[in-house]
Amino acid sequence: MRRVLLTGGNTLIGSHILGHLLSSPDVSVRAVVASREDAQALQQLFPSSASRRIDFAIVSPQDLAIPGTFDDALSHYPGGFDTVVHTVTADPSEEADCLSRFINLETDTLINFLRSVKDVAVTVRRVVIITSLSPFARWLVHPQAERSPRGGQSSVNRFVEIDPEYVLATSQASDNIVHDALWKWKKDANAQFDLVSLTAPSIYGPSLRPLVNSSDLEEANRRIWNICSNDSHERMTSPPYGIDHFTDVRDLAFASVRAVFTPEASNRRFSISAGMMPSGSLIADFLISRFPELGNRVRSDGSPPRRPPSGEAPLEVIDTHLAVAILGMAQYRPIEETLTDLARQMLELHQRKEWKRVINS
Repeated sequence: MRRVLLTGGNTLIGSHILGHLLSSPDVSVRAVVASREDAQALQQLFPSSASRRIDFAIVSPQDLAIPGTFDDALSHYPGGFDTVVHTVTADPSEEADCLSRFINLETDTLINFLRSVKDVAVTVRRVVIITSLSPFARWLVHPQAERSPRGGQSSVNRFVEIDPEYVLATSQASDNIVHDALWKWKKDANAQFDLVSLTAPSIYGPSLRPLVNSSDLEEANRRIWNICSNDSHERMTSPPYGIDHFTDVRDLAFASVRAVFTPEASNRRFSISAGMMPSGSLIADFLISRFPELGNRVRSDGSPPRRPPSGEAPLEVIDTHLAVAILGMAQYRPIEETLTDLARQMLELHQRKEWKRVINS
């Protein structure tokens, strides 16, 4: 029996990874979630045969940056864990007055987590870390925006022009600094576990959990909500903040679980990217053709304006060859499937909200 600790089990990516893990009868999981309500909601998603192989630990999002905050979750598990999948990090943006400090705070949070694994969960043989470039891009585009762990409204309402090549290159460089520091710590600390990391540029795709409110939307899905909604009161600061490359959350979850079980993934870094997401106007045209019932809700200006391409080669591309060679990620879901499944879920939310208005009127 493979024994896995999964952090962020209630998040968009974490819940999809949890579903993949529980689909194997030889895996048991402790999912770290943000609240008891999240634990109950996840328990109801899976059949009883799978739910018997899962238990939960609670870590508040406000405590993520505190050293040792995961110690209890890592402890007292029958036989101990052999694998850890880490999908959440603290949001240090309110404390960071410059990009270098943001990077340092992000690094410290991840190293504190690895230190807890080394000190508390001595049976662990592999740690898989899942990240995206969106936090760095968000800081670059809106360094003073008020943040919310669930990604709600921002105090920054005006759009600024974005240079996507600069945002992508700087976010990748920042991510490289963080991961270089993690591998240096692992070597210096003589940690006995493998370290594997997967980075997605930005993450789109449907949620496993039903959407109750627009505030439940996570990651770059909020960009699609803005395109699908003409209600200014429900519009949100829109990820992915200039990063046009994307990954479907279901593909990222599949790759993450492959990283758990593939021996050759040991001490490797992987970039997981399906390619370029279309412009807002092209997304709007596709959604109107696919969902005529959205009617005049759809608008193409759901994300900040992009600076026109310079005509030169991009500063840096996303290299996915290791993901192909080792994790078997030779094919990804087509963009049309990602947008269709996501928009269908949002349309259902729209319809429920309209029905509530009718009932309450």
